[in-house]
Amino acid sequence: MDPRYLPIVDGLMLLALFGGTPLIAATVGYAAWKGKLQAFDRERYALSAATTGALGIAPMFGAQRMHADVRTASFFLQLAFFAFGVISSGIAVGCGIAIFLPRHVQNSPRTSAKS
Repeated sequence: MDPRYLPIVDGLMLLALFGGTPLIAATVGYAAWKGKLQAFDRERYALSAATTGALGIAPMFGAQRMHADVRTASFFLQLAFFAFGVISSGIAVGCGIAIFLPRHVQNSPRTSAKS
């Protein structure tokens, strides 16, 4: 890879971090609010947030400390670590949001007519 493309790669990494992570977090939070994940309760969301948060932060710190040269294959490994960290961090933030959200319950026409 040519070093003159580094600002483009850095821009894409920042876009993934500040654009992709909130998008994934909003998707997980919305699914939790709608009750799509029936097997999950607040304790499981808290455990998932802690676990995926740790799994997301560790590869990003590892990628930061790699100092891989652009001309080597380890640069792509560094990008893969960072991408995995971004995805895991988005899931962790989404599970953290889901801890505090009440479940959205839709009333069907049959249940509202009986009351």
